Amino acid sequence: MKLHLGCGKKRLEGWVNVDIENADVNCDIRKLPFEDEYAEKVMAIHVFEHIPYADKDDVLAEWYRVIEPDGLLILELPCMDKVINYIRNTKELAPNMVMWPLFGDPSTIKTEHDLHKWCYSRDELASLLYRAGFKSVYEEKPHYHVPSRDMRLVAVK
Repeated sequence: MKLHLGCGKKRLEGWVNVDIENADVNCDIRKLPFEDEYAEKVMAIHVFEHIPYADKDDVLAEWYRVIEPDGLLILELPCMDKVINYIRNTKELAPNMVMWPLFGDPSTIKTEHDLHKWCYSRDELASLLYRAGFKSVYEEKPHYHVPSRDMRLVAVK
């Protein structure tokens, strides 16, 4: 089983699309209604930055719980390292490269849940994943949004 958490309007074929409403499974993705070791893959694309910072460890523990041994957690989100590098090396700053990764795209902000709660560096996020119990973490090129601004980390349980 593959879980696509925080799917919004983007449904992926072959995945169980999970979100608060209008999904295959409607629930709060911070507390999943699945058994332990239910999924071979859990993916959250531009979702983790919307989790309150104080809840990050509990959420990662919950997602870890539903992943089977040797299963994967795939996270894609804005990367603070890339945002800082962009600011340092660019004279004219584009909002989608600086403000959006930090706060969210203003055209999509309808409720407080749509705001970004944190912008992680690669090392900080990898450290959180190891602390949650994942045995290895590696980086891939982002598949969605803006690869020059975002990161994609894959954690192996």
